[in-house]
Amino acid sequence: MGWIILLAGFINLIFAGLIIKRAAPSHFKVYFLAFIFIATGWIFSNFALIIFMSFFWLRATHALGALAIAAALVWVISFANEQKPLPLLLSGACYAGGLAFFFLCYVNDLFLKGTTMQAGVVRGNYGPFFLLYSVFMIGVMLFLLARTLQCALTFKGVKKAQARYIFLGMSGYVLVITFVSLILPMFGYTQFGFLDSPGSLIFIGFTTYAITKHRLMDMSVVISRSVAEFLAVFFHAVIYLSLVIAYRAYVSTRIELAFLLLTMLYGIFVGQTHHRLRLFFQTTADKLFLRGEYNYYKALSDASSRVGSKLSLPDILKVLYDTFYDVIEVAEPRVFLPEFFTVADRTSADYVVYDPVTYQPQAESQRVKSGSVLTEVLVQQREPLTDVKALKAALVIPCLLEDRLIAFFALGLKLAETAYTEEDRRLLKVLANQVAITLDHSRSYGKIKADLEAAERQLERSQRLASLGTLTAGVTHEIRNPLTVIRAETERLGKQPRDAEYLKRYSELMLKHVDRIAGIVQRMLGLAKEKKRREADVDLNEVIRASLGCFFVSNVKVSADLGRIPALKGDPDELQEVFVNLIQNAFDSMPGGGELKLRSYQDDGHIMIEVSDTGKGVAEENREKIFDPFYSTRHEGVGLGLSIAYRIVREHGGDIKVESAVGHGATFKLIFTPTPT
Repeated sequence: MGWIILLAGFINLIFAGLIIKRAAPSHFKVYFLAFIFIATGWIFSNFALIIFMSFFWLRATHALGALAIAAALVWVISFANEQKPLPLLLSGACYAGGLAFFFLCYVNDLFLKGTTMQAGVVRGNYGPFFLLYSVFMIGVMLFLLARTLQCALTFKGVKKAQARYIFLGMSGYVLVITFVSLILPMFGYTQFGFLDSPGSLIFIGFTTYAITKHRLMDMSVVISRSVAEFLAVFFHAVIYLSLVIAYRAYVSTRIELAFLLLTMLYGIFVGQTHHRLRLFFQTTADKLFLRGEYNYYKALSDASSRVGSKLSLPDILKVLYDTFYDVIEVAEPRVFLPEFFTVADRTSADYVVYDPVTYQPQAESQRVKSGSVLTEVLVQQREPLTDVKALKAALVIPCLLEDRLIAFFALGLKLAETAYTEEDRRLLKVLANQVAITLDHSRSYGKIKADLEAAERQLERSQRLASLGTLTAGVTHEIRNPLTVIRAETERLGKQPRDAEYLKRYSELMLKHVDRIAGIVQRMLGLAKEKKRREADVDLNEVIRASLGCFFVSNVKVSADLGRIPALKGDPDELQEVFVNLIQNAFDSMPGGGELKLRSYQDDGHIMIEVSDTGKGVAEENREKIFDPFYSTRHEGVGLGLSIAYRIVREHGGDIKVESAVGHGATFKLIFTPTPT
């Protein structure tokens, strides 16, 4: 039994080498290596105890055992803490508990009083502190089990799979210790106690695999297939043994022709049912215990459906990169698209990588010429290519639509370091075909969208010109008033004494009315001219006053209750367009006269603007339509005024609502969030 323990120690050192070579650098890696080396020291001390049978090595096994369980506590807490470095005080407290029992092991009277020989094995005579030691060891192990189980249930993705393997390994080790140290001794079998140290290989082996392999699928499949094969064989063996026992009991104890025929028929039965039975056991086991891995191919298939439901390029690329990173778990996935894929009127000479974060062409990405050997091969073979050294890719999948190469994926090795299976290639090809169709549609969609946006801008300009025409009559009258004053005062100029005081008053009066005319003209030009958007801190009260200045008020009573409101970040010209449209609509709804009220105030941290009229109102069935483009209840209306107002308000982070009843007017309520100070 000594050689088994020694072999376990060397295997642990091999595991440590794998961790050093393959595991990603992290504090968790350091904590786990510390645990492996301490656990290996504990295993070697058990080997030395068997060889030398001395009191010194008995103490060493207990001392290093306490230190190993403390090291295990540190790395499990680190894993549960998303592998972040633990506070020095916390890790120090964990090791302090192990060190306390480490030194306690060398106090003879309190922990170990001596040794005895039982069946050729050294046993300890324990003191009063041994109970405390046992509580510490069992308590920590139960905590580790509970913590890893919690991680397996709450973590997502790769860390969830890692946590499940760590929990399985720890559960297996605890079962071994319980079996060889508690259950078997109850029935008098104490000779298997030495297996507690080799049993740690279950724990360390599963954990090593978990943190050096990321996909973790192949091991799961091997285990599930082996278990399914064993269960199928066991099932058929039990049936055959039952038949043999029944034959011997009720037919004959001799091997006769009937027995041979029965055996032959049962062999045929086994041949027909074994494969199906094995698949039944394996599928059931996969669904019950390996659900994450069992759903791997389902998740890959679902990605094709999700790609098909997208139209914008960023959405499509997000689904693809999420699939490559989170489902297949690929090192360096790249999606190659034509360089000017999103530019309708430009032809691309190269395929370039589109960034997984910005979804834009990478400036320094590798380029593949359109018409190169690689693209020609992808089009001709129409199949994934393996080990493409020019792209440093393990697999390249073309996205083809008829004979056009829309895009292609260049995938590195799986993080699990396993090869791409035939099923992987088949599903990735299905995904690529769906991506080709969707990308082609997205390009058409993008062109149509750009054309619509251009048309909308043109229609907006038409709407501004229409509004300008509607305002012309009122503005003409508004300009005529100051012109009348200027003419009258100018006519009186030659008839009045021209002293300095009179000339000063005359100059001030002329300048005032000229500025008024210039302001009216400027506002009209502002409505008609297409402008670049600009950002500034806007006083909405000033915008409302300026908007009212665009109108000549005759039979409508206008009142403005403008309270103190904070500034809003936005474009003052666009916001003025909103209020001009709302005020114009209000006047149009009151052709026989009425009352227009404008109110501004703060409510629950928001800027509130209300534009109320006493006009015709809006019917309930039309309230959902009035903000739609081209919808108008006026024969001469274009139907874009409220649509433009709604868009501008939304672009400024606000909202617009309407409250109305037919015959009782309407209130348009604008809600904005003020600029942070």
